[in-house]
Amino acid sequence: MKMWSCTDPAVGALRNLVGAVSPDSLVSLGVLPRLVHVLREGSVGAQQAAAAAIYRISSSSDMKRQVGEHGCMPLLVRLLEAKSYGAREVAAQAVASLMSCPPNARDVKKDEKSVPNLVQLLEPSPQNTAKKYAISCLLSLSANKRCKKLMISHGAIGYLKKLSEMDVTGAKRLLEKLERGKLRNLFSRK
Repeated sequence: MKMWSCTDPAVGALRNLVGAVSPDSLVSLGVLPRLVHVLREGSVGAQQAAAAAIYRISSSSDMKRQVGEHGCMPLLVRLLEAKSYGAREVAAQAVASLMSCPPNARDVKKDEKSVPNLVQLLEPSPQNTAKKYAISCLLSLSANKRCKKLMISHGAIGYLKKLSEMDVTGAKRLLEKLERGKLRNLFSRK
């Protein structure tokens, strides 16, 4: 099979195929390296379709592990910076799902851009549909002290206060976790 040219229709067709063909069959056909190539080199539309295909393929923990081993996590984190709301949402959805696999969560934790990119997705505008996935990812990362400090320094508390008022799922819980850590640090200083 030749490497795809990065055209939106080809990747979109693959994304649609994922529901009809078993993920194991697709992986055995060498789809993952091609999706990685599209995430790395494709247009934003093709990257969005590739991220959606990765999300759909990654239904089992074994498949999530394989996706992570192919180097998808840093590419999906980079896609969180896209100008397109749709691309950011699909990337955040894929990252949130893939983080249930511990090695993938470690990759996200190590990536310097992950926390700042995820915090930016907390923007409370109605067009931003990625915020619920960003909250899910940040909740997973909030157990790590370094990540928690990064969230606070990048303005997560301000966003989360607005999202809590809007009753966005998980916002209040994440806000409490971040503020609890802030209070503890305040009292531990001399």
